[in-house]
Amino acid sequence: MIFRFMFIAELNEKTNAMLKLIEEDADSFAKRAEMYYKKRPELISMVEDFYRTHRSLAERYDQVKPDTGISHIASGVSPFASAKYRIEKLISFADTGYDTYSENFDVDESMESEVDDPEHEEKEVAKFHSYTKDEQVSSVAVNEEVMKLRDEIKRVRDENEVHKEQLKQKDTICDEVMKLREEIERLRVENEAHKEQLKQKNEEKIEVIKQLSVAIDLLKQDNVMMRNFIAKESTKKWKFPFEFNKFGALSVKLFNGNPKNQPSVELSRCGLDGHQIA
Repeated sequence: MIFRFMFIAELNEKTNAMLKLIEEDADSFAKRAEMYYKKRPELISMVEDFYRTHRSLAERYDQVKPDTGISHIASGVSPFASAKYRIEKLISFADTGYDTYSENFDVDESMESEVDDPEHEEKEVAKFHSYTKDEQVSSVAVNEEVMKLRDEIKRVRDENEVHKEQLKQKDTICDEVMKLREEIERLRVENEAHKEQLKQKNEEKIEVIKQLSVAIDLLKQDNVMMRNFIAKESTKKWKFPFEFNKFGALSVKLFNGNPKNQPSVELSRCGLDGHQIA
């Protein structure tokens, strides 16, 4: 607001300087016209400076009230455009002659009275206060919206942290599952290897059992043959006991490999003891 009144004061000062330059008195109309044409470049320079100041104020006005939907800079229209128009009109009227100068002077007085109008200043101040109040309300709403957004960001950040932790736990579980699967696969391979080894050992045992069975069958056949032979020999008369004892010793040797130690055992197996021999 301070800058705004500084700009208005500057505009008033430049307007008064231009009016003073235009309103300088002379003895005759010719002298007034000569004086005007001599000071015309200075007046044009003052008008241009006045316009630049007015445009700067309009830009600040647009910055202060961005929500009006009207851009004074873009459109070339501002609350102070009438001042520039009036100054240009004054110059044009001054070029037409003394009568027009009188008319221009009236317009200048009207413009100056409008610029210095206290009621106009009060309206501007009231508008500024209204705008400030609206800005305060808008600022409160913006602050509330910012707080809501911060709360939402915090909530989303917390959810993100929870999700990260869950993903981390899932990754840990996935790693454990992978390790367990690898362990299961390793055990499966070992199990298959053990099965193959057992199969080979079972085949070897089966082969050994077959061989043993064949050997046992052969031994059984030999045993049957020996029993039959002994049974036939027992039916004969025992006229030659010495030869029988020799035959018994031979049989013991065949079955036990030690006829000296167990002759009586082999004879008992054959059903021939000392009493039968006698």
